[in-house]
Amino acid sequence: MKPLPLLLLIMCSPWAGRADVPAAANALSPRATPVSDAEEEYQRGVRFAKGDGVPQDYAAAARCYRSAAEKGHSAAQYDLAYLYESGMGVERNTKLAAVWYRKAALKGDAEAQNNLGVLYSKGDGVSRNASAAVYWFRLAAEQDDPEGACNLGTMYLEGRGVKRNLAHAFELFAKAAEQGYPVAQHNLALMYANGDAGRRDFVWAYAWMELAAEGLASSASLRDRLGAEMTADQISRARDLAGRKREDLARKAAITRGHNR
Repeated sequence: MKPLPLLLLIMCSPWAGRADVPAAANALSPRATPVSDAEEEYQRGVRFAKGDGVPQDYAAAARCYRSAAEKGHSAAQYDLAYLYESGMGVERNTKLAAVWYRKAALKGDAEAQNNLGVLYSKGDGVSRNASAAVYWFRLAAEQDDPEGACNLGTMYLEGRGVKRNLAHAFELFAKAAEQGYPVAQHNLALMYANGDAGRRDFVWAYAWMELAAEGLASSASLRDRLGAEMTADQISRARDLAGRKREDLARKAAITRGHNR
């Protein structure tokens, strides 16, 4: 079987991981600073972005976020950065997105750190700098941010901004995969399938790809390609592993939700 291509989704959604935020207003951060003028401005922006009691208006949300961000409100800085990155409510401007991501990242916001790393890895809004991307991805990964860990794993796998280290890439993908991140599950499966994990293991590759396919359409076709190289017994064992891992991930997610209440 020819080596399967790694899924290099290094540009992870800035909204990923904010599962407690309504889908209609994914840009909203769950983090908040103590009640202040900045917090009031931020919450006003949240209401405009959600359309909560007012017509949904991202331009108005951006104005409120900017007011709060200029007062040092980290969640507002993050959300304003995303609006600039996506062009929602403002003209798209990745240079300003980088400015505001950096302000939030310096305050320790893991998602901002990841997204700033993404901009450096692509040279979008900032000069391309793989070493800087690794720096910010590492800070995010150290805070258990799955996108940061996955992106750092990609850098180690490719040897970009850091010495190539397949074992470390595997560890980082595994860490993010165990947090339920589909891109990491996909890449971990490919490391098993391609033998980058030390040895080829199609059973574990299929199991992780089965889980990744629940969040990534492209994973399903690669899972089927793996299945074509496997025996019926291997596929059965892989599906059993996937089922047990799915239950384990669901338990972890329930515990996390409970701790966040």
